[in-house]
Amino acid sequence: MTRMALEISDLRLSFEGITETTEVLHGISLSVAPEERVALVGESGSGKSVTARAVLGLLQSQKRVRMSGRIEFEGQDLAAMTSRQRQALRGSRLSMIFQDPVSSLNPVYRIQTQFHEVLKRDDPSISLEDAKRRIRPMLSEVSIAEPDRVLESFPFQLSGGMNQRVMIAMALINEPSLLIADEPGTALDVTVQDQTLRLMRRLVERRRAAVLFISHNLGIVREFSDRIYVIHTGRIVEEGPTDAVFANPGHPYTRALLAAVPRITGGDIPEIDENPSAYEAPRVVHAPAAGVA
Repeated sequence: MTRMALEISDLRLSFEGITETTEVLHGISLSVAPEERVALVGESGSGKSVTARAVLGLLQSQKRVRMSGRIEFEGQDLAAMTSRQRQALRGSRLSMIFQDPVSSLNPVYRIQTQFHEVLKRDDPSISLEDAKRRIRPMLSEVSIAEPDRVLESFPFQLSGGMNQRVMIAMALINEPSLLIADEPGTALDVTVQDQTLRLMRRLVERRRAAVLFISHNLGIVREFSDRIYVIHTGRIVEEGPTDAVFANPGHPYTRALLAAVPRITGGDIPEIDENPSAYEAPRVVHAPAAGVA
C-alpha cells in the first residue's frame, strides 16, 4: 500500500470559551497520496481552514485549543512532534499558500528577506546572494518579468496579483512534497485568479508535489482536483473522485452546494440552510480514484 503524503485520522478540535467549550471539528479523516491533488470543499465556516492550520501545527500552541486524533505527514505523526520539529518541516517539506497574500507577507521586510528566511529552512548556511540566485529563476517561472525589482520591494509596493505569485513561488521554492493551498486567489479578480491557479497547477505538476486544495469555488475544484472531500459543520459528509462526486452527488449537502453554483443562464440561486440537521445523512464514499491505494 502506498504511504500517504498526508493522512488525517479522527481529528477533533475544540476551542475553550469563558463559559463553554465548542467543538468545531468532529472526527475529520482524509488522505492525500503522493503527487495527488485533493480538494477540501465547503462553505465559509465549515472547518476547511482550521483543518489546514491544524496540519501545519499553527493551533497547538494556543492554550484554549484542545485537539485529538492523528495527523501523519509521510508517516510521521505531526501531532507528536515538538514545535521546533514542526517548524523545521514548514517551508521545506511541507508548505502552504494562504488566502490573502498581502496579509500573509510581512509588510516591514523586503521580498528578498522573506524568501531568504524560507530558503534557510532547507539550508541554514545559505547567504542572501546565493539565495537571490535561486530565487530569480523561480520568479521567472511565475511570470514575474522584473525579479530584481520585486526582490527589492516591500509587499505593499506590489499588486495583489504580484504578491500572490510571490507567495506561490515562496511556497514551492524548496520543492515541498506536500503543498496546502487555502483559497489561493480568492482576494484577486477573476482573470488574475484564473491565471494564478493555472500557474500553480503547472508548477506542482512539474515538481510532482501532492496538494491539499481548500476552496468553496466548485468550478475551480472540478478543474484542479483528482479527488474531493466535502466538509459540512466540521464533518466530512462525502468523498470520492471529483468527476464521480460532481456527476452523482450522494449527500444532500453536496447537492445543495452544487445547486447554489451560479448559472450563465441565470435563475434563482437556492440558499443553503444554516441548520446542520437539514443535511444530516450517512457519509457517502465513492469508488477510489485510479492509482490511489
